[in-house]
Amino acid sequence: MSIDVQARRRRLMMATAVVAAVTGMSGDLIFTELEGAQALGAFGGAVALMGGVTVLMYRHATQEQVASPSPASTVPHQLPSEHRLVGRQLLSASLIERLRDVPAPASGILPGEPAAGQAAVVAVYGAGGTGKTALALHVAHRVKEHYPDGQLHVDLWGDGDRPRDSGEVLGEFLHDLGVAPEDVPDRTDGRARRFRSLTNNLRLLIVLDNAHSTEQIQPLLPVGAGCSVLVTSRRPLSIEDGSRRIRKKIQLPDENEALELLSAYAGQERVAAEPATALEIVEFCERLPLSLRIVGEKLATREDLTLRQMHERLGHEGDRLHEMVFGNLSLQACLSLSYRDLPEPARNAMGLMASLHKGRLTDWHVRQCLPAGAAAGSVADELVAVGLMEAHDSDGGESGYRFHDLVRVFAQERYEDLPPQERAAAEERLVRAYREAVVYLAADRAPELGAEASRERAGGLDRSTAADWVAGESERIKWAITRARRLGLESEGAELAEGLTYFLDDVKVSTESARWLFDAGAEPRARVVGSLRRGRAAAALGSGMPDTALEVFLPGGSADPAAPLTARDRAVVARAYAAKSDFRSALDHMTTAVRELRADGDRWHVLSSLEKLGEFQRWRGRPREAEHSQQEALRLAAEFGDLRAQARLRRTLAETLGYLRRPQEAAPLLEQAVHDFRVLGDRVWEGASLYALGKINRLLARREAALEAYDKAEDIFGPMGERLWVGRIDNARIRVYAGMGRFDEAWAAARASLDAFRQLGHETWHAHTQRDVGWLHLRQGRSAEAVAPLTEAVEVTRRVGDAYAQAMALHLRGVAHRELGRPEEARADLEGALAIYRSGAYEWNEAIVLHDLIRALRAEGAAAEADSVEASAAANPAFARMPGRDGARAVPDEE
Repeated sequence: MSIDVQARRRRLMMATAVVAAVTGMSGDLIFTELEGAQALGAFGGAVALMGGVTVLMYRHATQEQVASPSPASTVPHQLPSEHRLVGRQLLSASLIERLRDVPAPASGILPGEPAAGQAAVVAVYGAGGTGKTALALHVAHRVKEHYPDGQLHVDLWGDGDRPRDSGEVLGEFLHDLGVAPEDVPDRTDGRARRFRSLTNNLRLLIVLDNAHSTEQIQPLLPVGAGCSVLVTSRRPLSIEDGSRRIRKKIQLPDENEALELLSAYAGQERVAAEPATALEIVEFCERLPLSLRIVGEKLATREDLTLRQMHERLGHEGDRLHEMVFGNLSLQACLSLSYRDLPEPARNAMGLMASLHKGRLTDWHVRQCLPAGAAAGSVADELVAVGLMEAHDSDGGESGYRFHDLVRVFAQERYEDLPPQERAAAEERLVRAYREAVVYLAADRAPELGAEASRERAGGLDRSTAADWVAGESERIKWAITRARRLGLESEGAELAEGLTYFLDDVKVSTESARWLFDAGAEPRARVVGSLRRGRAAAALGSGMPDTALEVFLPGGSADPAAPLTARDRAVVARAYAAKSDFRSALDHMTTAVRELRADGDRWHVLSSLEKLGEFQRWRGRPREAEHSQQEALRLAAEFGDLRAQARLRRTLAETLGYLRRPQEAAPLLEQAVHDFRVLGDRVWEGASLYALGKINRLLARREAALEAYDKAEDIFGPMGERLWVGRIDNARIRVYAGMGRFDEAWAAARASLDAFRQLGHETWHAHTQRDVGWLHLRQGRSAEAVAPLTEAVEVTRRVGDAYAQAMALHLRGVAHRELGRPEEARADLEGALAIYRSGAYEWNEAIVLHDLIRALRAEGAAAEADSVEASAAANPAFARMPGRDGARAVPDEE
């Protein structure tokens, strides 16, 4: 027992004896001098008085014993020196402000609010290597003067083989606070009670670094309001709710903070000299403070090592993790500490998920990577809790996860260390899960797959978002097809590939990849073989190789009697002809395909074929039929609940409405399509919808809005390297600029467009642009120079069967002939354009040609015929809306 405690106890005993003696003496005196009731009353008052004095002296002695400030020799100051902390200003400032607010010790008085009587607890948690200790020490050093009774610090070894025992730590704390060894209780609960009593009236800061669990820290928490505890841990700890108890997750630093951290270790001048390289190094390090420190320390100790050389070392993803070592610092060792404590199923599932193609992960992936009966939710929670997997907001849908690249490489290496039979068993489960999922989703598009599909929702998947799911999983599905063959699961792999063929409007598959993925091999089932054949053809179409697609069905360019076309085959053939600009053949084949698909009751393929049929009908000058086809397809897409198909159909229907001069109806459809594709994350279709919206805005005389839409579309397609789309956007700008009187910009757009289509070898779009070049010449009074480009446009569009474009070119060339005084040529071209427009019910286009035909007739002296044409044209409302319209000056397809 310590000398000061013994002395206080002796003083307490002496005080008690004195009070007892005084009370006895008072009793003798009272009963000697007084009698009866007076004596009893007086003696009672004396006893009460002495009792009060006794309590006062006892409390004083007790407070002195328990709460008097420790002598200078026992005031602990245990904070280690600070680590370098860069950034974290907001978080550190909030923690400092909270820990500086130290209320006076309770001194035995009950607080008005329960929380006010609690010790403050701030628990900072986050993945290994994120800088939790550096933050905690930085904060602790800035608030320590507010805790005059000392600062305790302990590393609880939460990431070690043997985390510190709470009872052992309490023994150290009691010793540090001046308790003699013989006064330290033996049991942990006794030590915890003694620690709480001892610290109740102290102002003490306790830093519990690297905690392992809530159970470990619970006995180490004081209760006095003057005490504060700062805890760091990898996983979130459970602490009681209260205004003085909070948890804070430490996030990765932002890009600027990460650069600042790298500069702090590597040197400001070196980073400033190569800022772009430094930024890429920061990304290689995933902005992880430990990685940045390791790389920075390496650079600081090697002045000859340039940032560019370090960048090259880190450039290969497989080697990057092994570069993250310096002295006793190792990212791999840091990750291993978290990985080691995972249950075996969680380790194996993490490795398999990390081995898949990068991308978003969900609870579905966790479930499929675990053995049957394993609790997927618990595994996901554990991986997120220790910082090995990052959770993302789900926006009301399924939870999303991802691995940081360095963690993914680490997990891949651990997975490769597993016995081959364990990996094979895990991969077989996942392959079968992908087969079940894709076949289930495809069965909505191909009813014959219903017998192969699960009757229940496969893995909880929703068929209404099938296209999005398959598109997002496409690379992993390709892996599963390939892995199935290696695992001897040829039948499952073929069925998985067959299912994928029904999503090739949503998934990009190259021709070479399709040859591998959709190779029928020794597959005996005719249904599967036919689907894989269509898949190869559709992939060739998607790669811009229509001749290769046709060769799949029509070797040598003619039908093979031994392999008759099914309705689904014919729909692919029609699309191939359209890609070759043979719109006549495309329309014939697609019309037949739709009729046969209806007869078969093949509703999904009716939908997809009607979508294309509408486009072909529009190109062949039959816009009303196109509108009918697209409206029907849109209704079917809504019945299927396919959001992507609905968005596509809104776009293509809007284009048809533009041809029909109903831009007011088209605009909202396109705005909705742009929104939908943005939500779906489909940048290509978003760009295509913006392009179409630009045209509709031009028809509505919103030229600035049209240019803005074209700019947004180019911002999408340019970085993708989509040269055809960029060329089409330049082509679309021609009429907008010219309509605004900005002819220099119009000619620049025309030259850029022509160059693009010439380099791409795209004859049809080159011809469309030549038509606009001819119009520019006309608009600027150079009719003779307009004839040659307009003639090229007429000839190409006639050959490919693009009737609408042919009519536009004939109309403009007829105007050029009229301006040049060539009445016969003018009449022939204008009447040719008029015939095409009338066959397609293009009333507006018919009206503008009639105005120019009447001018041509009057110019050649055929006034009576002109009057007759004008009288009959009055029945067309569009003709009356544009009196005096002159095609030599007006913008095509604008009033």
